[in-house]
Amino acid sequence: MKFLFRVKAVIIFYQDAKCINQMHQFRELIGAGYVYQRNDHIVELRIEGFSQVYSLLSQLKPYICFKSNLVDLILQAIKILKKKYSLEEFLQVCQLADEISQASYTSKLRKYTAEYVLSVLRQHGMFPVTTGSLS
Repeated sequence: MKFLFRVKAVIIFYQDAKCINQMHQFRELIGAGYVYQRNDHIVELRIEGFSQVYSLLSQLKPYICFKSNLVDLILQAIKILKKKYSLEEFLQVCQLADEISQASYTSKLRKYTAEYVLSVLRQHGMFPVTTGSLS
């Protein structure tokens, strides 16, 4: 939590619990993640961490047709987060997260937008107070 917030990279594959064996096979095939069975009879294969998510998306990228722009945004954010990053780069990742949310099925009511993060950083004296946008 270098700048008061933590960024996570997670890919989750969902399937009905009756396909749990196939999810275990898929996990073995990609060599990452863990299988988790929820109480609502859904099985998840969760791949977490910058390195594992980056590796999987990099391998899948040539085969992704419909959300290739989403993959590009995620890979761009992870490249920043895998190194020692500055406050400005962290805010760039926050903006990328907003774009990722707009390109995916996440809630449009997200609390932790780039503007929200910036306002909290300003409240803690970690970023100059301005009246404009992030740019």
